[in-house]
This record gives sequence, structure tokens and C-alpha cells, in this order.
Amino acid sequence: MNSLFLLASAAAVAAAGVAVAQPARHPMGSHDAEITRQQVIERVDRHFQQMDANNDGRFTREEAGAQRERMRGEHMQRAFARLDANNDGSISREEFSQHRAGRAERRAGRGGEGMRGGHAGGRMMRHHRAGPEGHMMGGRLFGEQGFVTREQMRERALARFDRLDADRNGTVTAEERRAARERRRGRMHDGTESDG
Repeated sequence: MNSLFLLASAAAVAAAGVAVAQPARHPMGSHDAEITRQQVIERVDRHFQQMDANNDGRFTREEAGAQRERMRGEHMQRAFARLDANNDGSISREEFSQHRAGRAERRAGRGGEGMRGGHAGGRMMRHHRAGPEGHMMGGRLFGEQGFVTREQMRERALARFDRLDADRNGTVTAEERRAARERRRGRMHDGTESDG
């Protein structure tokens, strides 16, 4: 088999591992948007419905594993499609070189920071450490029972919401999120980081 194809496949598999380690879209949404308790519930419910493949009201480790494999396969297909510029079903040395050169240019445009150097790399590593299935799918999510229900996911998301909603008005603002991030950074610096 062509060694270039093997190299490209290995790169795609490595990239898929990074994608799997990324967190799912967080129930709290963007760091800058305001969000209400009702919006958190709606987002958790939508997310849970997507995760609960057999609609039995439980998201299990097995469903998480199947979801992870599906995401990995989709990511590998997208990675291959990006490399296969002429869509002929194979990756030539020229296509691989062009892709690599383009990636180097983009990295240089960002000041040389890649996934390992900046904030994104730290976030990826933090979620990777949380468990083999990533932050949302780690052992703490499922507990000893091996599954999580919609109500349990709502409880956790709303507990986090309540910790962020400093003025208890039912809306988390960008300022409240910023203050929470600063508190978290302080705890990380002191070595006392906890979830939230």
C-alpha cells in the first residue's frame, strides 16, 4: 500500500482523536450571550434527545461509545475530503504537500500557535484528562449506574447556572460568566480548581 496514503490516514486518525476530545456544545452556550434558566433546560433537552439513541430515557456509556465512533468516522471522512483536493478517491503527494503548506501558512497567520500552544490546546487537554470519552461523556457523568437521565443532566446544568447567576435574577450575563472565569482561574492558580 502506498506509504503516502498510510501517512495521510494516520494523520486523519490523529486528528479524529482531537475532535473526539473536544467537548460537545455546552448547555450554557456562548461565553458572551445572555441565557435564562428556561433556555438551559431547552438546550439540555435537545442535546439529550440527540444522545439517547434508543429513546429509553437513559444516555449510557455504550451510547456514548457508539456516538464517539460515529463522530470519529465522520471526522475521518471530512479530513480525507480536505486532503483529496481533486476528489479522485486518493491522496497524491502533491495534494498532501499542498495541504501541509496551507496548514503551515494558517499557523503562521495565527502567530505560530497551533492546537498545543494556545487556549484551544489547553481546553482540549483539560477535557481529554476528564475521561476517555471526553468531559461530557466521562465517568462522572454516568456514575456507578452506567447511565444518566434527562432529569440528572438538567439538575447538573441548572446547578451550574445557579452558581453563575450571581444576582439571582434568572439570567446569566456575559459579566457574570467573566467573573466566574476569573474565580476559576484564581482557584486553578491556587491549586483548588473544582467544577463549575
